[in-house]
Amino acid sequence: MKRINTRQIVLDILLQYGKEGTMLRPLLNAVLDKYAYIDIRDRAFIKSLTEGTVERLIALDYITDRVSNIKTGRMKPVILMIIRMAVYQLVFMDHVPDSAAVNEAVKLAHLKHIDGLKGFVNGVLRGVITYRDEGIVYPDICTEYSCPGWIYDRFAADHGTDKADRMISMSMGSMPVYLRVNRSLTDTKGASEALEAEGISTETVPDGPPYLLRTAAGGLIPGRSESFNKGLYSVQDLSSQSAMDELWKQLEVYIIEHRKVDINVIDLCASPGGKTCYMAECLSAYRTNDTEETGTVYAYDISDKKLERIDENVERCGLANVRRGVRDASVYDETLSGKADAVIADLPCSGLGVIGRKVDIKYRIKQADIDELCKLQYSILTNAARYLKDGGLLLFSVCTVTKEETYEQSEKIVGLGLHKISERLFLQGCDPCDGFYYALFRKKDGDAL
Repeated sequence: MKRINTRQIVLDILLQYGKEGTMLRPLLNAVLDKYAYIDIRDRAFIKSLTEGTVERLIALDYITDRVSNIKTGRMKPVILMIIRMAVYQLVFMDHVPDSAAVNEAVKLAHLKHIDGLKGFVNGVLRGVITYRDEGIVYPDICTEYSCPGWIYDRFAADHGTDKADRMISMSMGSMPVYLRVNRSLTDTKGASEALEAEGISTETVPDGPPYLLRTAAGGLIPGRSESFNKGLYSVQDLSSQSAMDELWKQLEVYIIEHRKVDINVIDLCASPGGKTCYMAECLSAYRTNDTEETGTVYAYDISDKKLERIDENVERCGLANVRRGVRDASVYDETLSGKADAVIADLPCSGLGVIGRKVDIKYRIKQADIDELCKLQYSILTNAARYLKDGGLLLFSVCTVTKEETYEQSEKIVGLGLHKISERLFLQGCDPCDGFYYALFRKKDGDAL
């Protein structure tokens, strides 16, 4: 079999990504699915080089501009991406020999029929090696960690410069992977042993939610894990699990206080189904007697395509207590009024808490987007509050850390007549997980919205 040129694959992904409006993750996942048959090390290299190049774009262009007579802003897309890829390998991938990075970049210029620029590529990369060995000096922290300046300014204004520095510097590189054990099928010991048999080491997390395991980044490929495919666990960050654990603790109290055996939980923006499955697993494992299940989760999202992702996870986890349907969460549905014992509102947001996992989001999001997202969030939260029964619980969460989308939005929910029980903000780099915010509310008996 002819050997696959992994760098050419990466170049093609990056050129497609460079087109306006294209998101990286769907492109990369589609390519990895296409080449599922190749060696796992080659797949890992494709993923690492693709994501790393995008994650470090600002730094890569700065380094290149320091040694090149033609600046990156004037380069054609093909040459620019070839050089970016090679600079990333030379500066940030210790296991790639300099000769391989340079020679393969020159080869890519040939494969793309721009032989006249092979000398230029070679000269720039030789200059990068010299500059690297002399010691790269960045003009500021935003350049060093490839963070758009307005995002850093927002982090600093909302959380202080020390935390802002940590948030952008610690978002680079690999992060631990957190697993949620399916309590309706097994326990942490059983899931850990199943993963150990597949060569994946895990550990429990002190003071973390129950049914939580942690493993190192890069070792686990869920789709190739037999225990994952059997539904023994799902990938879900510590921050998200903490929010759901808080909701479940309060819901258990609610069940006892109201002597309920037919709990209805609505998940308004449910895809891909992580929180839906978390709650369904809790309800399935918590029975009022040996045979009777406690309740049902109603999972809604805006399209059939999104529901397909929910279906995949529900089926994999062996859950029979989930019902799903297409609904626009921003549009009030009178048929749901006063029907929910709990509502999960994990809402669309700027995503600035997960820039370490979604490496291109920091280049796509704009301040104006945040303003529009806040309006959308409030419309959904207003509906969510009206769906609650007396005494019902509302969990509001977002994977971001801006004040408008977190604390300020939370105060608006209080203004709807709900009572805040708890809230927590996780900051990436300051906490061992993604940036994330959640707040839990209760509708007291007799409150009118």
